[in-house]
Amino acid sequence: MIIEQLLHYQNNIPQLDIVEHYQQNIIPVLNINNPVFSLDNPAISKQLYQLFFEGTGALIIRGAYSQPQMEQYNKWCEDTLELVKMDGNIRHPKQKDKYLINNVIDRMSTSNPDLLVSLLTNPYLTYCMDSLLGFGKIGSCTTHWIEPGGDRQSSHVDYPIHIGSGDFWENSVEKAQNLITDYQLNHILPYYSIQILIASDKMNQQNGSTELIPCSHRLENIDYKILDTTISNSLEPYFINVDLQQGDFLIFNRRLCHRGGKNISSNRRNSLIIQSIWLWGIGQEIINSSIIIDRLVKTSNKYQQLADTEKKKFQLRIDFPYPKDVSKST
Repeated sequence: MIIEQLLHYQNNIPQLDIVEHYQQNIIPVLNINNPVFSLDNPAISKQLYQLFFEGTGALIIRGAYSQPQMEQYNKWCEDTLELVKMDGNIRHPKQKDKYLINNVIDRMSTSNPDLLVSLLTNPYLTYCMDSLLGFGKIGSCTTHWIEPGGDRQSSHVDYPIHIGSGDFWENSVEKAQNLITDYQLNHILPYYSIQILIASDKMNQQNGSTELIPCSHRLENIDYKILDTTISNSLEPYFINVDLQQGDFLIFNRRLCHRGGKNISSNRRNSLIIQSIWLWGIGQEIINSSIIIDRLVKTSNKYQQLADTEKKKFQLRIDFPYPKDVSKST
C-alpha cells in the first residue's frame, strides 16, 4: 500500500512555469537567471509553497551563490577543520567518514564575519525560507565534509522526529507515540522545519550527493515507518541522487526520506547544512545570538551595510522572542 501511495503522489506533482526543468523528471530546479523566477513577483512565494509541500518535498535553487563565495567557504572549512579535529563531536555519530564542523555561526562570526553575513543573508535563501515557513529561523548550521570513499548513510528523516539518531528519543517509536499525537505527526510537524544544503562542492552520484525519495514526506506515519526494515527495504528502489552545481542549494522537507550517498570519488564532498524552523519552533542547537550580533556590529562591514530592517531580520533569524525571564518583569 505504501508504494502505491508514493507512486500516486509522484505521478501527480504540480507543473509550474517557474520551474526551469525537473531533474530526473521529478525534482524541480529553479534557476535564479530565469526571469520567470523573480523575487519581485508575489505569486512566486505561493508557487514555491505548492511545489514543496504538495509536490516532491524538495527544490533545487540553481546558481544562488557565486563560485568565489563557495571557494571562500571551502577555504574557511579547510582552515577550521585543522583547528577542531580534536573536538569530541568532529565525527558524525552515524557516519564515520563524515567530518562535522559544529557551531558554524559562532565560529565564523569570530574568524570571518563578512562571509557569515553573506551566506546567511543571501536573498534567494531567505526568500525560500520565508515562503515555506512564514519566517524562517536558523535552528542549526553545520559543515558536512564527506571524505573520499565515505559510505552511504542509513535512510532517515530529520529533527525533531529523528528517532533513529536523536538521543532524546532513545531509538524508541513507542516513546514518540506516547508524546506526539497522530495529528501532530502527520499534519503539523511536516511544516515545522526545512533542511537546506548549500553545495560548496559540485555534487552528484559519483561523490555521493544526497539521495532522497521524492514525495515521501506525504506518506502517513513515515517518521515511524522508515524505521521498519520491511518498509525501508521496499522503498529502496525509489531513492534518487540530486545533481547540484557549486553554488546551488537544495531544500527538502524534514520528513522526506533521505540519506547521504556513498562517495566513490577520490575527492571530498563539502557543504553547509542549515536547519530552518518556523518562528515559534525550537532549534536543534543553542545559538548565543547577543554575543554574535555584538561581534558583527563591531567587526563586519557587510553587517554594518545592511539596512536597519535587514539587521532586525538577521537578528530574529538567530534569536528567540520567547521564553521571557518574567522574574525581571514589572
